[in-house]
Amino acid sequence: MRLQGNAKCAYCERKLEAETFGKGEQDVEHFRPKGDVKPWKMPKHLADLGIKATAVPNEKRGYFLLPYHLLNYAVACKPCNSALKSDRFPIADAYNLTGEDPMQLKNEKPYLIYPIGDCDTDPEQLIRFHGVSPQSVAVDGYCRYRALVTIEFFKLDDINRRKHLIRERAVIIIALFPQLEKLGQDVSAEDKTKARQIVERFTQPTAPHTNCARSFRDLFCIDPGEAKAIFDKAVQLIESTS
Repeated sequence: MRLQGNAKCAYCERKLEAETFGKGEQDVEHFRPKGDVKPWKMPKHLADLGIKATAVPNEKRGYFLLPYHLLNYAVACKPCNSALKSDRFPIADAYNLTGEDPMQLKNEKPYLIYPIGDCDTDPEQLIRFHGVSPQSVAVDGYCRYRALVTIEFFKLDDINRRKHLIRERAVIIIALFPQLEKLGQDVSAEDKTKARQIVERFTQPTAPHTNCARSFRDLFCIDPGEAKAIFDKAVQLIESTS
């Protein structure tokens, strides 16, 4: 958990309690299931885009050679793992259940993104945020499909079923906006230094929802007016939900 961003969920970037007291809200899970791989039904709106998932093997076993491989572990919150992922692992190519090294299994073309270390594509190269909403960086192809499947698989943009997750992103945007404004205003050097430090803390790798925070910071630099509109919507979201 310490290696993984000081206890962040591998899939939704929620901050989790430290390992001593966090056992009730998180799982140490296997990215590629060690047991029977279960099918995941491709939603119609993704299937209509031409995204297809390979049928799971009828072998009643999973990646039985990977249960103790360090690069097959991930810490995930209970909603992401227990409720949504479980033993599901959708891929675009052929399953290789006899693989011994996750680094050698990229030919399976997994749809889910493995965010730990550098054995997979950096998630921020696949998914970015517009306000609280995750979006695909790529406009077509396998990279776009990975982003769209990951967002749908973990319900990362589902305000009804993951309300608190999305509220957390809104809170970060609300906290960041005035600090980003200060960096461009005629304020004291001390105030600018404090604002810069706050922005850096919110956008560092171990912070919750780093991708959302970085995306908002980058948008502010490009289009402050759009960033202000997103800030206003974030305020409205917080006021309208509880």
